[in-house]
Amino acid sequence: MNKIIALIIFSFLIIAVKSQGNTLFSVETYSEDVEKLELIVSKKIDSLREHKKRDPLILHEHLKTSARHHLIWVKETGRVVHFQDVKITKTPIKRARLAGYTEKLIGENLAMTKYGKELKTEKGLIYVNETLEDIANDLVNNIWRKSKGHYKNIIGKEFKDHGVAIAVDTHHHKVYVMQVLGGEVKGKQQKKRRK
Repeated sequence: MNKIIALIIFSFLIIAVKSQGNTLFSVETYSEDVEKLELIVSKKIDSLREHKKRDPLILHEHLKTSARHHLIWVKETGRVVHFQDVKITKTPIKRARLAGYTEKLIGENLAMTKYGKELKTEKGLIYVNETLEDIANDLVNNIWRKSKGHYKNIIGKEFKDHGVAIAVDTHHHKVYVMQVLGGEVKGKQQKKRRK
């Protein structure tokens, strides 16, 4: 009888622990989790650059402001795109200028993933982003690293500055990340821009 009672109590404990679920981005930890995730994403970006013998990017507050502004729009509209409908903030370069960034060259990476929900790889394998590290790895290594354009921006020699911002839709378990990159236009790039 004691074994049965112990087994029932143990079962209830397991159910109670499982029902607590994922505590990422809770009311109590939201701001802290977002800041940590932004830092982890930045470190993963620098790791990709280091692998290609590129200097780490310098975090620039104006570019971060530009990234945050666009993510608010992305989250509100549900459209994961680079161009807005509002003329003054329509393009990445307009948003960067509005935020105060003055260098000529602007790049932008944008992605969305989910947490606490089952996702599938290209090969059909199921995985779940359960930690901030999982989310950052999915965004940087599974999405951006495998996209030619995003990866080119990340490792681009022409970029020296960047800002990374995160926005979370806790209702739908979505995490949006935006990286805005900046640099000077030099040499061949200058000639291409004039054409």
